[in-house]
Amino acid sequence: AGVAEAEAEEAASLASAALRPRFVFFLCEMMAIGLAFTVVEKFIFVFIIKELGGSQSLCGYSVAVNVIFEVPIFHFGDALLRTLGHEAMVLLSLLAYALRVFGYSCLQPHTVWALLALEPLHGITYALSWTAAVDKVKAEVPAAWQTSGMLLLNSAMWCAGRTAGSLLGGSFLQHGRAFGHSGGRALYLVAACASAGLIAAHVVITLLLRAAGQQPLLASPLAAAAAAGIEPLVAGGSAGRQEGWAAARVRTRDSDRE
Repeated sequence: AGVAEAEAEEAASLASAALRPRFVFFLCEMMAIGLAFTVVEKFIFVFIIKELGGSQSLCGYSVAVNVIFEVPIFHFGDALLRTLGHEAMVLLSLLAYALRVFGYSCLQPHTVWALLALEPLHGITYALSWTAAVDKVKAEVPAAWQTSGMLLLNSAMWCAGRTAGSLLGGSFLQHGRAFGHSGGRALYLVAACASAGLIAAHVVITLLLRAAGQQPLLASPLAAAAAAGIEPLVAGGSAGRQEGWAAARVRTRDSDRE
């Protein structure tokens, strides 16, 4: 009976964490980012080769540039989390994505190699968003349910987001028109506008929450701990943030009840 009660309590703690409005918004935002990534991953080479006359070599070089610029951000991920927090990292990721796809829409056949100058932004977009997302799940989901929390994140970002991106992006690439353009140019203009719109919505909601005296949408666990009057230990990196994460969960639950 004791084991069953403990399991039921742990399951209830997962449901409490996963169904909080802020966490649901976080998963929806990650799904949108997964959709955005897919619009680039699945269709950028079609745009470069078929519409701009780029070479397959250029496409290969662009992948290499992508990976090279991810590495340092992942390496300094812990320092970035402590300095920027989840909120700023996700917003910077969306801003970098908006600039990147707007740049795609400006490419012409005679400037197609400028693609390589845009690809470092992928490192900012992917590395910042994924680092923040994984740490957010670790901060919000109870320790006994960390694997389930990562399953929720992967399902939102890489299953739902990627499926939606493939279906919507492919359909728009073939049939869509926007801003007087069609094909890849129109697709990436719409992607840039959608990313800018998500940034604006996120910022507006965060400002309204701050005006109401509550924590922002993706409040850093360390910031939330400080707001709760608890000084978390940060010297030990990820392990040292455990106290801050626990305080952040308490603080966020209290905010959600207000």
